[in-house]
Formats: sequence, structure tokens, C-alpha cells
Amino acid sequence: MAVSGSAQRDLRRESLGNLYRLAAAHRGGGYLFTTRVSYPLGSWFAAIAIRLGIHPTVVTLANLGLAVVASTVVIAQADQLHAGWVPGLVALLLWQLAYILDCADGQVARATGKTSSFGARVDVLADFLVYALVISALMTVLVQRVDAPAALVAFGSTLWPLSILVYLLVRSDGNKGHSFTQREGVIALIKLVGDNGFILLVLGLWLFVHPQSAVIPVAAICAVNAFFLIASIGREAYLSMHVGSTLDHPHTEQESR
Repeated sequence: MAVSGSAQRDLRRESLGNLYRLAAAHRGGGYLFTTRVSYPLGSWFAAIAIRLGIHPTVVTLANLGLAVVASTVVIAQADQLHAGWVPGLVALLLWQLAYILDCADGQVARATGKTSSFGARVDVLADFLVYALVISALMTVLVQRVDAPAALVAFGSTLWPLSILVYLLVRSDGNKGHSFTQREGVIALIKLVGDNGFILLVLGLWLFVHPQSAVIPVAAICAVNAFFLIASIGREAYLSMHVGSTLDHPHTEQESR
């Protein structure tokens, strides 16, 4: 339900502490770093946005803008890699801030009743473009190394947006029995390594401290994504042959009684 004009004015009169708690009540899901660090920080930015009457889509576009600036700086200076690389520090700070805003926009939308299918699409499309920008920056750094395998560059570029694909599959499917929604055991540990906020932190730090060896975290992330993707394909294939439609339609048996 949309928030009325008077209610919106009342929100603008609320203290930041109250608005923080309102935003925090509308956080989404996530993994360890996102839930413990990015979302709480995002709630403060959401509180400020609500207080100022900023539309959630503007927050989404600000996230995208920060990613554009950070990635452009890295790409423009990628031929000057050295320890303590300043563009790496810029990427570290702006990529983190961009991700925090990505965690804030949904809180603003839900807390103010400004959710819509259009806003959700903007969010997904902006997230995809942010991924593309980060990938482009990293791969530009990698190609400065003559020993960076071309296969790794190509594989990393195509496999990196796996979390976007998983998000879209889960949203369109919603089956909680799928590998994509599992948060226990080995799969949960693999997904923790794939926490976007944590990955951006590691990559930003690596680019700042020793960008010449950025191939190491990129290769590690590619390996984790590949393992998770192959394991998920195997698990879903097994379930499709041995469980059939029971998982896909959990109420079928009950409805037939």
C-alpha cells in the first residue's frame, strides 16, 4: 500500500533513529557480511533518504553512478599498477558505498510504500550493469599482466554475474528445495564466499595493496562460482530424476486428497 502524503510528511519529521529502525525492519535477505555490515549501514542511508524524501530509484541510480566512477578510475589507470595503488583505494571505498546503497534502496522502497515492478526492474538492471563495470575494471587490470590467462579473463567475465542469474531464477521459481535457496552445510559456506559485499571488499583491498597479483582473487572467485554452478546442476538434475514434480508442486498431493 502506498504511503499517503501526510504519512510521508510525518516520516520526514521522525528522528533518524526511528527512521533507522523503520528501514531495518524492511531489510532483505543475505549472507554474513551483507547482513552484519552492509545492511546495517544501508539502513542509515535509507533513514537519511526517507528523511529527505528521496525516491528509492534515485538511491539505486546513485549506486550505479558510484560504480561508474570507481570502475572508470581503475580502467583509466590500469597501466600504472603498483603497491598502494590509489585507484584501488578509490574502488575500495566507492564499490563498498555503492553496495551499501544497493542494500538501502529496497529498504527505502518498502518502508515508504514506493515498491513497484518498475523499480524492481531498475534495481536488477542497475545491479547487472554494476557487475559489468566491476568485471570490466578487474579484467582491464588482469590484461596488463602478460601471464594472465586469456581463458581466465573470458571465463571470469561470463561466470561472475552468477548471483544475478540465481536471483532471477529464485524470484521466478520460488522453490525452497532448490540448491539456489539452500543456506545450510557446504552450500552455505560456498555462498558466504560469494557474498557481494565481502567480495567487493576483498577486491578493493587487493587492488589497493597489490594490484599486480589481482589474478589470485579473480581466479579464486571463478573457481568458487564454477564449483557452485556445477554442484547445483548436479543436484537439480538428480532431484529432477528422483523426486520429480513433488518439490516443484509441494501442495499437489494434499490438494488431490
